[in-house]
Amino acid sequence: MSAKRKRVVLSLEKKVLIINRAVDHGESVQKLANEFGVGQQTVRDLIKQKNEIFKFISCAEVSAKKRKTMKKSSLSDMESALFEWFKQKRIEGIPISGPMVCEKAKWFHEHLKIEETFNASQGWLFRFKTRHGIRQLDIQGESLSGDLTAATLFNDEFNSFLSKLNLSPDQVYNADESGLFWKMLPSKTLAAQSEKSAPGHKSSKERLTIMTCSNATGSHKIKLTVIGKAKKPRSFKGTEMKYLPCDYYHHPKAWMNQNEKGIPKRAVLLLDNAPSHPSESTLKTPDGQIFVYYLPPNVTSIIQPMDQGVISCLKR
Repeated sequence: MSAKRKRVVLSLEKKVLIINRAVDHGESVQKLANEFGVGQQTVRDLIKQKNEIFKFISCAEVSAKKRKTMKKSSLSDMESALFEWFKQKRIEGIPISGPMVCEKAKWFHEHLKIEETFNASQGWLFRFKTRHGIRQLDIQGESLSGDLTAATLFNDEFNSFLSKLNLSPDQVYNADESGLFWKMLPSKTLAAQSEKSAPGHKSSKERLTIMTCSNATGSHKIKLTVIGKAKKPRSFKGTEMKYLPCDYYHHPKAWMNQNEKGIPKRAVLLLDNAPSHPSESTLKTPDGQIFVYYLPPNVTSIIQPMDQGVISCLKR
């Protein structure tokens, strides 16, 4: 006795794709059924019901049996399909970001064969959200509490230190590492006005560690450092590591555990006091001309230079 096939619920965009590939490209029912994990009868039903499925994007009543290509749709039809997709994904609890909406809008524009020009601009996105009552919700988050008093004292202390050593902003560097969970879903989601909150979801733990470093004036930006788990990831096959736009290192846990960036001439490197960082003596050159200065605890979110928008812009 054959095993019972697992029930598959097709999303709206998959139904559109199946219909297009079957009707417009002549792909076989068996091939589509195997690819999408559904029964052949399901594919046949979709083809027969294409008028009903696309009733909000089709302006004319055309017999499914006689129709060989779908009627060209308008941008308003595309938005209707897009909003249906949006509602379905929110019901499934999937976080949706603005760029995701734009990409899916372009997908519908292509697959619905819309002849009108469409750019999926930020202006269009704003108007689409306004028309459909979509707003942005925080899924989860924790605001860092910073010690404002300690930060103020450190600023005075550090400025006095720089004046004493006659160091200019060109000689003051800051380096900071950050985790890049490159498979993680957005921390915010677009949501309908009726949604009061956005439930959380299981996050991917696939992580890279990146380190940014620059002097205070921005005139000297150190090459980006990236640390991953694999010595040479499969995606780097056939690539000379020295030609990468970053310095890549590997570590089993993909955490930053040392700093080997050479900074020319006399300089001070400002770092946060993370436990993984070496001691001040370890990061001091033999002649004492290059050394580190650690931030005090609990002030990083307030005065760490790289945390003031540099790393967040890099991750976008």
